[in-house]
Amino acid sequence: MQVLPKNNIVDAVTVEVINKVRTTIVMDKNDPNVATAVAELRETSNSWVAKYRREKALLGRVSFRDMYSALNAVSGHYISFGPTAPIPAKRRARILEEVDTAEKALLRGR
Repeated sequence: MQVLPKNNIVDAVTVEVINKVRTTIVMDKNDPNVATAVAELRETSNSWVAKYRREKALLGRVSFRDMYSALNAVSGHYISFGPTAPIPAKRRARILEEVDTAEKALLRGR
């Protein structure tokens, strides 16, 4: 069994979080699963931030910076307005742009 380098593990976890962000923020507020999806996203994002913000080697990475910013915006919205409140189009576009940038940076190893 091959052991992946640490960066690959971080990247895989980050890609999983990116996918959760993308699917959750575009859900319809009338979807019966939206509250559950938001709760899962908040738990996942809190775990991601708690685990990786202490890693000094990651703090300067573009992928970390943009991912942290996107997660902060998503969490802030749902904390302020509740799990069924839709994210405004302008904020959603910015969040999606940040996760796209983070994903591209991961592919480049940044």
